[in-house]
Amino acid sequence: MGTERKDFNYLTTSGESCLASLSRLYMISGESTVNPEWILVDAVTAVEVHVDRTIESLVADSGISSIPIGRAFLSRYAEDMSRTWDARYQWLADGFGVKVGIEKIRQDFQVLVECRNAIVHGSGHLTRRQQSGLGKFIQLRKQLKSVLDVGVHGTVIVFSRDSAQFSLRVASSFVHGFDRTVLESSHQQGSQV
Repeated sequence: MGTERKDFNYLTTSGESCLASLSRLYMISGESTVNPEWILVDAVTAVEVHVDRTIESLVADSGISSIPIGRAFLSRYAEDMSRTWDARYQWLADGFGVKVGIEKIRQDFQVLVECRNAIVHGSGHLTRRQQSGLGKFIQLRKQLKSVLDVGVHGTVIVFSRDSAQFSLRVASSFVHGFDRTVLESSHQQGSQV
């Protein structure tokens, strides 16, 4: 199971696995032949897989699939649980009482996700959605620079030498904060996560 409690640093088994993946990425991130863009994409993907595994584990632990209405609910809505980051946070809060507050950590991670979206959906440019509204555009540019040391020239994202390491630190901080929140919420509710 992905969320059983570890005694050190409030990590789940899935969180520990995710941090190991991030560690491996960190080891290669300084090599000149490795594009920081792909380190960033891999880091966000590793965290996304971890959060999805955690949600799957919480669903399994809930016992909802043991009753017909629960199975019907899952067959209809399970895919929606991981459609977007907002959907993940909403399902965690509404379904399991896990409120991923950790504001600064969550905000920084959202900047990382936005950068990944520019790479994957904008081919290295800010997407149309990210460019909509001057205030939003300016705020995202500032956040990319301050959190990840990623510049924006026009709409093109430009990575610094250190952007990969900053990305990995943000991802790692999110995993630690997320796991602590999940485990504390589960403990307060009396479940054995």
